[in-house]
Amino acid sequence: MKNKIGYFYILLAGIFWSTLGFLVSKISDYNFSSEEIAFFRMIGGFIAISIYGKLTMPTMFKITKKGILYVLGIGIVCQLVFNISYMSSISMVGASMAAVLLYVSPVFVAIFSKIVYKEKINKIKILSLVFCVIGAYLAVTGGKIQLEGINTVGIFAGIMAAITYAMLPIFNKNALKEMDNITMSAYAFLIAAILMCFRINPVETISKIDSVKVFGYIAAIGIIPTAMSYIVYSKGILKGVELSIAGVVASIELVLLVIIGWTLLGEDFSVVKLFGVLLMVVSTFIAVKAIEDVKEEIEEDKYQTETISECSK
Repeated sequence: MKNKIGYFYILLAGIFWSTLGFLVSKISDYNFSSEEIAFFRMIGGFIAISIYGKLTMPTMFKITKKGILYVLGIGIVCQLVFNISYMSSISMVGASMAAVLLYVSPVFVAIFSKIVYKEKINKIKILSLVFCVIGAYLAVTGGKIQLEGINTVGIFAGIMAAITYAMLPIFNKNALKEMDNITMSAYAFLIAAILMCFRINPVETISKIDSVKVFGYIAAIGIIPTAMSYIVYSKGILKGVELSIAGVVASIELVLLVIIGWTLLGEDFSVVKLFGVLLMVVSTFIAVKAIEDVKEEIEEDKYQTETISECSK
């Protein structure tokens, strides 16, 4: 039951994250740069999550010395570098290609989880990751890609976004032992927002907000795909969801992103894209099956070890 609740939290995080593309598109219509949008996302996320934290826990901003190192890493790598890389990739190679590159992140999560936390990667888990990446590619591009005049810097930025995106759950697993997830996220957003000020003029950027509608979009990007998504994602990890599987389950974000693109942003629909969406859904079920198989292997190894131990007495 605990794991099922964890899956629900991860799924919910993916749903919240799926609104990011729509909100970025709407804010961009008012002549805000990608870096300015990233700044709004970080500062808005900090304000929203801080308000929530103060209402739910009196020790909201309490942090250990070791915790400071974790939030610095998360703020710089998983927020600042990620947002700059992802927004840059979008501007150089387009939103579709950037999204495809970003959703190679479950592969990096699996690799990092294996190296850092020694999580098992069985054949079913590998199949799940392959389906996830192929499905993401088909869902966003429809199986087509323009290779002529491709921007290598934009491709590199997209891969860097995927790597830094994958680092978040790696940092989280130990960071959440030092502090509450709300505290961690708030400080990480604040650090990223402060460092972002060296790349933009915050006073000039804020002065460009000239209507309630624009303010509404900016407030939404800080609340929904930022504060709310990170709160529930961290809760899912704390419920025992494996990092390599969390990345796949959260890929519901891209499924919904494609649907939002079809319905709200007027992007092209095709049978190939639909097949990609379905393939990603299948990858989620395969991921859950992978967890069950790993648990069975662990139980079997444990039983064999105990049997050998008994026989040797």
